[in-house]
Amino acid sequence: MRRGLFLVLVGCILVGCGGPKNALPDLRLQAVELNEQGYRYYRESRWRLAREKFAEALKLNRLIDHRPGIAVNLNNLGALAQEEGDLGQAQQYYEEALALHREIGDPAGICETLNNLGTVMAARNRWPEAAALYQEALGYARRLPPGPLLALSLTHQGDVARQQRDYAGALACYREALAVDEAQKNRGGMAVRWARLGRVSLALGDYAEARGLFVQALEECRRLEQTSGIIDALDGLIRVALARGDRLEARLYGERLLKIYQARGQEREAEALTATLGGRGRE
Repeated sequence: MRRGLFLVLVGCILVGCGGPKNALPDLRLQAVELNEQGYRYYRESRWRLAREKFAEALKLNRLIDHRPGIAVNLNNLGALAQEEGDLGQAQQYYEEALALHREIGDPAGICETLNNLGTVMAARNRWPEAAALYQEALGYARRLPPGPLLALSLTHQGDVARQQRDYAGALACYREALAVDEAQKNRGGMAVRWARLGRVSLALGDYAEARGLFVQALEECRRLEQTSGIIDALDGLIRVALARGDRLEARLYGERLLKIYQARGQEREAEALTATLGGRGRE
C-alpha cells in the first residue's frame, strides 16, 4: 500500500499568484485563476479536470514567459501525475520545475521541488537518490524562516532514517518537524507528523502508541478534509490492527479506506489494499 505523500500544492498556488490579483496583467491573472481551479479539482480527486486547468495555466504562463508561474504549474502537474501513479511523468515535470527555480534563484521553490522529486525517487525505491535530494532540500529549508518547508524537509529526512531502520534518527527528525508545526500552529502539519511517529511506533512494536497517534492524525485530517492524510492514517491503523492480530478492526478500517480509493478511481491501490487484508501485514 502506498505511504502518505505530503505535497505542498497550496504553497504552489500562492507562489503562482505573484501579488494581489487586481494588480496582475490579464494573462497572468487568468493563469492564477486556472491554477486555483485546478487545485480545487485536485482536492476533489477530479484529476482529469485538474490536469486540464493546470495545463491551461502552464500554456498562458509560457506565452508570456512568466518563469515563476511556469515552475509552479509544472510542480502541480508533477504532483498530479504522481498521485495518478505516473512516476516517470512526475519526475519530468519536477526536473523541469527545479531547473526553472534554480534559474530564478528561488530558494523556497528549489526546496519544495527537491522534496517532491525526492518522493518520486523514494516511491521508485531509489533511496540513495532520494536521500541526496532531501539533504539538499534541508539545506535550503534551514536558510529560510522556520515553517512548512522546514517541517517537510525534516520529515523526509526522518523517512530516510526509518527506511534504514534508524528509528532513533527518524524519531528525532519527526519530533523536530512537529515542534516547527506546533510553533506555527499548523494543525495539518502536526497531523502528518503524528502519523509518521505512528509508523515508528508500529515498527518498534508499540502498537498502543502507534494506534493512538494514527487515530489522532485521522481525526485531525478528517476535520481539515485532507484526503491524503486520511488515507495515510487509515493505512496505519490497518497495519497496527494486522500486527496485533485483530483482523476485524483491520477490515473495518480497510472498508473505509477502500471506499476512498473507489471514490478516487484508484484501482491499483484498492487491489493492493485487498491483498494486504488477505494476509498478515506489518510495515
